[in-house]
Amino acid sequence: MKPLLSVMDSSTAKEFTNDKWPNYTQSGCDFRYKYRFVRSPFSFSVINNRVIISFRGNYQIAGSRTICAFDKQVSPWVNGSCGFNGEPLRRVDIAITSKLDLLPNHTISTVTKLDKLQPLDKCEVTLMNNDMTKDVLDSVKASIETYCTTFDKFVQDINTNPFLNNWRKSGSRVMPVNKYGFLNLNLSALGVSRFNVVKDTLYFSMGFSGFPKFNSDSNKLVTHASLPPVSNADRSGYISTYLDAVYEYKFFNKLLNDSLRNKPFDIDGRTFVIKDVNISGTNEGKIRVDMAFSGNRNGVLSLTGTPTLDSARQILSMPDIKVGIDTRDLMVNLAKGLIKKKIMKELAGQSVLDLNALIQKNKALIEARLNQQVTDWMSTVGTLHDIKLIGLLPQEKHIQVQAYIRASLTLIGRPSANLINMD
Repeated sequence: MKPLLSVMDSSTAKEFTNDKWPNYTQSGCDFRYKYRFVRSPFSFSVINNRVIISFRGNYQIAGSRTICAFDKQVSPWVNGSCGFNGEPLRRVDIAITSKLDLLPNHTISTVTKLDKLQPLDKCEVTLMNNDMTKDVLDSVKASIETYCTTFDKFVQDINTNPFLNNWRKSGSRVMPVNKYGFLNLNLSALGVSRFNVVKDTLYFSMGFSGFPKFNSDSNKLVTHASLPPVSNADRSGYISTYLDAVYEYKFFNKLLNDSLRNKPFDIDGRTFVIKDVNISGTNEGKIRVDMAFSGNRNGVLSLTGTPTLDSARQILSMPDIKVGIDTRDLMVNLAKGLIKKKIMKELAGQSVLDLNALIQKNKALIEARLNQQVTDWMSTVGTLHDIKLIGLLPQEKHIQVQAYIRASLTLIGRPSANLINMD
């Protein structure tokens, strides 16, 4: 909050004086006055959408009274002052409150007023039964009320800031998730809790209802939908959602080939080099993996089967897995039956995948995506509580996956003064 408070503090006058300071302002033939009011830096707090701006004022006042006849001065000025000639400036505590509301159109409304004007030091300057203290404090009050109007305008200027306007217009956004694909939250409702400031940090939580979708192709997630209206509601900061994901096989093929192509491996003392990996599917729910290899022997190894998900136990298996070998190598063709039996024997104990164990092994990596820098001024802090695979359906050109995710996420913003530019 410090940069934004600095903007607000620097855009507000720190000194208020009469219009002719350091000379007197003559309000009539028989009376003249002058004053100077200097404020301290703002103290800022927010409690449940109630903004409190406090500061201390130090002031000095002086006035003169005379006798007039027919608007002509007929006696010398009689002077009185407070806070001049080595006297300490008098002190007054001032508090301004502002009621903050978040409107459905994603703007903030404020109603600001003077809440406290409390003199700490007595300053009784009486000239011919005329107490100037109240007059000066009334003038200070008028200046503060002008500031209240300025503060409300400051908030309205923030509402029309280009950064926030672009955010509102962006609507349904497609976000890249590292190299793993793209996410669209597809918001249908948006809620924001009440605002509070604790130790110079603004805290609030946001929640949403929607239909999040994940896809390997960002173009298939674009909807151009606008942001839903926002409501005021207390939110816990927890995420509990079902996530639909669609991955095209070409996406998996690129990932696998980027990591496996030209990678050598040894089998019984013979070296083979993976040249290409291709994954495909059928509308009957089967998956086929073709792996082209070279080295001591050349050919294509094919694995075909139906992925079966036990969502309760979080076990993924392929009970009907089959192995095929396509090669022009005479020696491989002669030994094809033995090779297939050996591969099937190796796969027999490895065709079952424990998803819970896999998730726990990669939890730190997944959780790192919840704890990262989002922009130059915003970061996230989060914890992954649970993730389960609840649906898996291979198709001819893609595979559909549905997962349940439970996590907590906090946004931490440290915007610079340049971000909310009032010019």
